[in-house]
Amino acid sequence: MKNTNMTVNERIRTRMRELGLKNKDLSNATKASKGTVSQWVNGGNGPSSQYITPLAKILQVTEQWLLQGGTRQTPLNNETHIRRVSKIPLLTFDQAGEWSDIMNQNPELVKSWITVSEELSPFAFAVIMDNDSMVSQSGSITIPEGATIIVDPEEKPITGKIVLSYLDDKITPTIKKLSIDGNSIYLIPLNSNYKSTQISKLNQIIGVCQQILFKLP
Repeated sequence: MKNTNMTVNERIRTRMRELGLKNKDLSNATKASKGTVSQWVNGGNGPSSQYITPLAKILQVTEQWLLQGGTRQTPLNNETHIRRVSKIPLLTFDQAGEWSDIMNQNPELVKSWITVSEELSPFAFAVIMDNDSMVSQSGSITIPEGATIIVDPEEKPITGKIVLSYLDDKITPTIKKLSIDGNSIYLIPLNSNYKSTQISKLNQIIGVCQQILFKLP
């Protein structure tokens, strides 16, 4: 069944009608307030990322169909997986700076999702490394260009962590190693051909990089 022209709100209403669900059923399943559920059903804001998994479950659809439409698929009814898996959005670097607005108000802007098995916050997302500034000639950590990076905005940025951060221009996000020396905050590349950059505030950091995924050549 194709539903590519439906909005997220219309897909929610369609499944509620097919399953005989009420607003209170969605509220109970997702722990969202009545007002929030009313927004989903009546064409207001779509569901934010922390509600997607329980909402897809109560509607008996996949998270991908709920957010993107297409051919509807019923999720596998198998609760014996060894590890819990979930889907997170794959964002561009420009979108990563606006991740909160995108996930809370415009989830339809997300074009790709990836499956992860790590325990992450509901706000985690992924980006594709766009340069070789984090390719290390020595050391145990290296991030090649084209690698998929899992970023969690809920993780506390501390020195030594790899972070996704704005520079002081507030325009260009970058992935670098965080170094804090007193009141000075630095973003350090692992590639010695690139220079370190000082930033003004920790709140310029969008999230902490949690995992690296890449295909072997």
